[in-house]
Amino acid sequence: MHVWSMTRTLAVCAALWAVASVQAAPWQGGAALDLAPKPPLEIRAVPAVPRGGFQTVPITAAPEVVRLWSPEVSSAVRLSSTLLASVADLDSREFARRQAASAKLSDPSVTAEEIFAVLVRGELSNEQLERLLSIAHQKVMSLPRGALGLRMQPSGDLNHPGVEVILLIPKMPAEKVLKLGDRIEKIDGRPIATSTDLVEIIQSKLPGETVRLNVARPLRDERGRPRLNEAQQGVEEQLTFDVPLASATELEQFEDRMAPQSRSVILERRQKALDDANERFSPRTIKSTVVPVADRDLRSRPAGPPTAP
Repeated sequence: MHVWSMTRTLAVCAALWAVASVQAAPWQGGAALDLAPKPPLEIRAVPAVPRGGFQTVPITAAPEVVRLWSPEVSSAVRLSSTLLASVADLDSREFARRQAASAKLSDPSVTAEEIFAVLVRGELSNEQLERLLSIAHQKVMSLPRGALGLRMQPSGDLNHPGVEVILLIPKMPAEKVLKLGDRIEKIDGRPIATSTDLVEIIQSKLPGETVRLNVARPLRDERGRPRLNEAQQGVEEQLTFDVPLASATELEQFEDRMAPQSRSVILERRQKALDDANERFSPRTIKSTVVPVADRDLRSRPAGPPTAP
């Protein structure tokens, strides 16, 4: 027998022995392989979960910004002839004149309500719309924000919801009426469950506006110990305070004491409102079909067989 034929025969035998070994019963502690056909796998779609495993809460538009272009506000705004002249100059053929008009409308003396009133009335060119939306963005993001001047934490008690005061900023409104350990339950009648609830309400208001605080204050005895009732539960008194707000800019020197979310939340909501405004007032794109010159020439020629030169 040739060497090649012998080698081939040995290879076939080895393959048959391997198949027989796989189909045999378990041996030496190993398990036999199940070569029976399997039904197709069932694939199920699993909803995507954001990184970190937490569902993200969608940002809602800041209501104090959305109201700027509401019919109630825009119809009550009176636009001066000087302001309207600046708006007209936004569409001037001269670049320097357009820039000067933008600078005038960006001045703090021109309010965000006036800018949005112009946008609501319409009949503006694309140049005017783009410049007015840019000016509105600057004014909205720089709007003053109210402040109480405190740091807090959730009460953690479902039976007594609210936020507990854990720090008071000197010379700020909260210091004048609140005490450490007070639990703020409502602001202007709206229940407060988290620190974010309080931040959104307070910073959506302007400095100088007054808010009503419903506060539960723990009572203490002469030695400063909490008073307890017959059920050995803390006794609280219900208080109401009307507090004029300060400006959030006054808190910048105390940033190391304030919660990190106190600024970002309200600005994100203002940005969402501005995105909605852009969607509403931005120039509309006009779709058109461009026909090549050669195609236009062919279409303009009369139908019929070509003529000889």
